[in-house]
Amino acid sequence: MVQALPQYTEQVEKISLHVEIAGKINKIIRETELRELGQLEQDLVFGDAGSKEVIQFLRKQSTPENKLRLLMIYAIVYPEKFEGDKASKLMQLAKLSPDDLKVITNMQLLAGSSNKKSSGGEGGFSLKFNNQKIKHAARKDRTDEEEETWQLFRFFPMIEELIEKLNKSELAKNEYSCINEPSKSSAQRVPAKSSKTPQTAPTTAPHSIRSRRTANWGRSRTSDDGYSSDSTLKNVLADFKKMGKRIFIFIIGGATRSELRVCHKLTTKLKREVILGTTSMDDPPQYVTKLRSLGERQVEPPLNGLGI
Repeated sequence: MVQALPQYTEQVEKISLHVEIAGKINKIIRETELRELGQLEQDLVFGDAGSKEVIQFLRKQSTPENKLRLLMIYAIVYPEKFEGDKASKLMQLAKLSPDDLKVITNMQLLAGSSNKKSSGGEGGFSLKFNNQKIKHAARKDRTDEEEETWQLFRFFPMIEELIEKLNKSELAKNEYSCINEPSKSSAQRVPAKSSKTPQTAPTTAPHSIRSRRTANWGRSRTSDDGYSSDSTLKNVLADFKKMGKRIFIFIIGGATRSELRVCHKLTTKLKREVILGTTSMDDPPQYVTKLRSLGERQVEPPLNGLGI
């Protein structure tokens, strides 16, 4: 018991350190209202919140970064709320600068315009006999398909749905015209031979019975891939060999860690290794900085500085 006392003290110190770190993180989350902000962002995407909830949050004392992120989502779900002078009024309410409005505008240009029209038609009117609120959802809810593992789990990157459709060959041909047709099996391409060739028994080279052979029981059993037979890496590699064809994804303009996590999850789910490539791995501040710099002309260096 005396010998185990130092180990017990060390474990208590580690637990106390983790409890202290968790307490500081929870304090920051409460002070910045990150839980409320994350819930509002998710509700906006899935149509469970609207302009009323956004305006209420913008009137609170929150950081400019959080307000800008909320307005970026709001602009994608409700683009009509940023037409004309509505955008400047929202920026004044959030106490954000015109430079921040440029970030939202650039993101809208990247997303493209929506071609959806109202069901009532242009120039007409429609009679509504029910007062039920129609959801203005930008994403499909997949709570029935996914298992709840953490809070705010409903939101998922768009790349997850695209990879699943690619795996099922369900991507729209008019949007992805460069996709090849499913390849035929090797049995259909190569005709079966009707005649059977006689098989001969394998012969071994003659050798002397007196010749001494070197024992091979002490040699390391290596495979073609260079790993030993009892290696963990070989077992992992064997699991990948049992999977289907790899799926290579390359995102131009930068990817996020959530998209990287999706590729890891789908590797297990689809039994196909999903490999993600991108020009850069961005976090939210880096993404906002890139949006802010879009459209700016890069100043070319003078020729004298290049030694020409």
